[in-house]
Amino acid sequence: MEKEINFIIKKGVYCSWCANLMKAALRQHFSVKEVEVDILNGKIHLTTYKRVNPISIIAFLKKRGYILSQP
Repeated sequence: MEKEINFIIKKGVYCSWCANLMKAALRQHFSVKEVEVDILNGKIHLTTYKRVNPISIIAFLKKRGYILSQP
């Protein structure tokens, strides 16, 4: 049971190094199968193994300095 979630980057991801830090944090705390970050367009695409509430992901990353929103 996979779930796909899309986000818009508002603040915190400016380069590939920042994106890799965010990917590592997501993989460590959530059951994330795949993370695609488009820095130029400011978009993130997640594929999770189980149903995860997008609001909990936004709150988790906000504590770490990344500000996201849902399209």
